[in-house]
Amino acid sequence: MPVGTATAAPGPPPPAGGRALTGPASPATAGRTTAGRTTVACAAGRGPYQRQVERWLRLAVDGRQSATDCEAVRAFQTRQGIKPANGYAGPVTWARMRLLSARTAPTDTGTEGASGDAAGPATGAVPDPASGSAAGPASGAATGGASGPAAGVVASGGCPVRSYRVACVDLKRQLTWVQKGGKTLFGPVAMRSGGAGHRTRTGWFRIYWKHKNHWSSLYNAPMPYAQFFSGGQAFHAVSGSIHTTGGSMGCVNLRLADARKLWSVLKTRDHVYVWGRRPGS
Repeated sequence: MPVGTATAAPGPPPPAGGRALTGPASPATAGRTTAGRTTVACAAGRGPYQRQVERWLRLAVDGRQSATDCEAVRAFQTRQGIKPANGYAGPVTWARMRLLSARTAPTDTGTEGASGDAAGPATGAVPDPASGSAAGPASGAATGGASGPAAGVVASGGCPVRSYRVACVDLKRQLTWVQKGGKTLFGPVAMRSGGAGHRTRTGWFRIYWKHKNHWSSLYNAPMPYAQFFSGGQAFHAVSGSIHTTGGSMGCVNLRLADARKLWSVLKTRDHVYVWGRRPGS
């Protein structure tokens, strides 16, 4: 049966001017008041993504929090509507940076490769799923090893470029998008895949069932805009944060607005390609 859980507070909002994004608790010092306005003070300690954030902001990369680092990170958080804007290099800030890097060229990981956070499979051929009009497995089973037509081109990010729609699920960067040929039809957007013990399966799949108001009988939880591609694993919305360390129960969790838009882009029998591994899973 379907897997996936609903937890707490939506994922990345639009850039400045959009909905504020609340990050997890961080080691911050007391705030200060300036001209009647309370400003959150800089976080005292290094964040789990300190080096990646320093590199993205073109700061000196030493993995240690400094006053310069904090001010630069805090300025970025303020521009992006991330709260609290305390300079902490946490998962919400790093996820936002990855998303911004991917928006112009989702399959190009060159801007992140040095951080060790975006390695995908080597550029080259990836086997196609079964070709022609042959129906894919009814359950959405993987067809990663299936023989098919000429493999085609794979961009450096790891998602195959094909003449048909492909929903790309990058487990390493925790991003998903839809592309057709060289055109991006949806995303990229942040997502949450399966955590340890519940990994999202990798390989080629097809959307085999769409159910807008699905309810998981296994987890007694809603799965809005569910689009199943591998057994009980599906794209679907959650009401809570997608930036959790534990991951989902195997599904690809999305913010409600993103899941709704993806629903309108993907059709039954569209292809899905999943690769990489979620950090910590």
